[in-house]
Amino acid sequence: MKVVIVGGTGFVGQGILQVLVKDKTLELYSLSHGGKRPDSVAGVTYQRVDLERPNAWQTLLKEADWVIDCVGILWPDRKKQLDYQNASIKPAKKIITTIKKSETKFLFISANLGLPAYLRAKRTVEKYAHQVLGKRAYVVYPGLIYDRTKKSTYYLGKILHVIAFLPGLKKYRPVKRKILAQAIEKILQGKTSEFERSCK
Repeated sequence: MKVVIVGGTGFVGQGILQVLVKDKTLELYSLSHGGKRPDSVAGVTYQRVDLERPNAWQTLLKEADWVIDCVGILWPDRKKQLDYQNASIKPAKKIITTIKKSETKFLFISANLGLPAYLRAKRTVEKYAHQVLGKRAYVVYPGLIYDRTKKSTYYLGKILHVIAFLPGLKKYRPVKRKILAQAIEKILQGKTSEFERSCK
């Protein structure tokens, strides 16, 4: 099975690849602006791409069994001229439009909670994916994704994980990066995951 992760060099994408690479039946690809990095996952084919430019990446997506969209930003960055429209919504729509006439399934990493503008961007992509791809569109709704390799999220994630059972805190839905990756692996295998349902 061929799986392409767009944004595979990011925090979430790398975590997914670290889990999926253990399944030797999978042919794994990562597409990103930077391409292969020193900490890239062995056994994955990394490609440097610009989604704004038509190229071989489009054929790769059309031939894939699954495309996982990990592209996006948590915060706008004026210095880099990044906003939710050009860094999250537009890339996702490019991916979805590219695989419209193929049989490729699409899995979008959305969010269970966040700033209003951030969530609006996520919901915009979800709606477009379902309109264009129908049942080939899948969405997961993690809360705060944390891991030891990213200290800025790790300690907050651990605290939220302990108190998330308290009334009103379930919506924060903290999840270890590895656990989310394992849930995504289940979806690729045709199984269901609790993360396919929002718990807001």
